[in-house]
Amino acid sequence: MKRKFKVHVECNMSSLGYAIVELDQKVIDAVDDDWRHYFYNLVTPEEIAEHIAYNLIVNEVRLTQLDGWANLSDDMARIIKRPERPDWEFEAEEILDGSDDGDY
Repeated sequence: MKRKFKVHVECNMSSLGYAIVELDQKVIDAVDDDWRHYFYNLVTPEEIAEHIAYNLIVNEVRLTQLDGWANLSDDMARIIKRPERPDWEFEAEEILDGSDDGDY
């Protein structure tokens, strides 16, 4: 059985909209007391959906790359609708030894 969850997405307290994540019931059923002991304290199906949606959207990973779900199939968790995504840009600048730049 597949279940769908609407997950509200925020960044720095600004709404980016929402995602819709579809999870196979086996993904939710995998989270029991033993699973929680080794991984995360996710209790409700909504908490599980939030955790998985975050990782699929922000970290751009697949279900099998997440702790506790490596033994399942990637098609058991998918994003149906993605929220607006900010255009992040990164620029690195090397800090040389002896530099007087204290603005870390």
